[in-house]
Amino acid sequence: MKKLDKYVLKEMIAPFLVSILAFVVLLIGRVIFDNITFIIEKRVPFMLVMRLIVFQLPWIAGMVIPLGSLFGSSLAVNRLARDSEITSIRMAGTPLRRIFLPIFIVGFFASVVTLWLGESVTPWANRKAQATVRYIWGLQRVPPIQTNVFFESEGYYFYVQRADRTVPGKLTLRNVMIYETPATGAYPMLITAAEAVNKDNVWSLRNGVLHKMGPDGFTEYEVHFPEMQLNLKRAVQDMWESQQTTEEMGLRDLRKRIDAFGGAGMQVSKLKVDWHFKLSLPLSCFIFALCAAPLSLRFAKIGSYSGILLGIVIMFLYWNNILLGKALGVGGVIPPALAGWSQNIIFGLAGVYLLWREE
Repeated sequence: MKKLDKYVLKEMIAPFLVSILAFVVLLIGRVIFDNITFIIEKRVPFMLVMRLIVFQLPWIAGMVIPLGSLFGSSLAVNRLARDSEITSIRMAGTPLRRIFLPIFIVGFFASVVTLWLGESVTPWANRKAQATVRYIWGLQRVPPIQTNVFFESEGYYFYVQRADRTVPGKLTLRNVMIYETPATGAYPMLITAAEAVNKDNVWSLRNGVLHKMGPDGFTEYEVHFPEMQLNLKRAVQDMWESQQTTEEMGLRDLRKRIDAFGGAGMQVSKLKVDWHFKLSLPLSCFIFALCAAPLSLRFAKIGSYSGILLGIVIMFLYWNNILLGKALGVGGVIPPALAGWSQNIIFGLAGVYLLWREE
């Protein structure tokens, strides 16, 4: 069986690596294209562009390793089936699931590597990449604050849904949540406001609610206010540079944000959906292998191009399932856990069924 495993692995490794390389090149092009305006207008130095690309590589790897697993599995099984090698091995008494075992193992380890990257390397690299992007943006006179991201200042965590800069030098934030880190022995406080206006590092919060948290993590009491001032010493520029998107957080950090805001009764469905996707997407490497292998066997007689075509079709359906699940989860139509895992459930069950049918 060792010879069989080595033979199947040899067939998979080449298309696996070539697929990864091809998609890496495509996504590097996307990184450059997304920032091409600033690169050209501000004449960004070549080394700064390379720094941005290098810090984006872990995120790119997390995207392309599952695709490598998909196309590697599909093309390997397609080649073996077209030349009737799988048929010959099965006639010797080897079950199909045993033939595909090396492919499934590669998919599983690819999932482990992708999860490790997503939790240990990618958040840090994304923070560095975003800092580089913001530095490029900072070549402008006034840098823009991004929406739907977290930023921290002097023990306060801010979450902003929308930012308006209608007047030069004046910044208005819409639908703001501010979480105050508690001192030792004290309990945290959450402030929500319809808008916040900054002037000389003094934030005026308007039409808001102050939530005092209790020891159980739930709201102990609420106070409504028409206006409240928050005096921060740090400049807006510093706060802007400390912003964090969910892609720049690990599972633990994102869970802390969910618990902090969710405990006060705030709407955190988008954060919960993102948290589940951080776990489910790395598993797609194994799911792709499980689904693509029996499906490629079924359509192998169509021709050598069928392996590529099947990979494209599966990728298209899987990605649209992600988009649909995310939209339904954020909208509260389905639970966040189902939204984050629906694509793996559907394609995983389809893979098991197809393998059973082919057996």
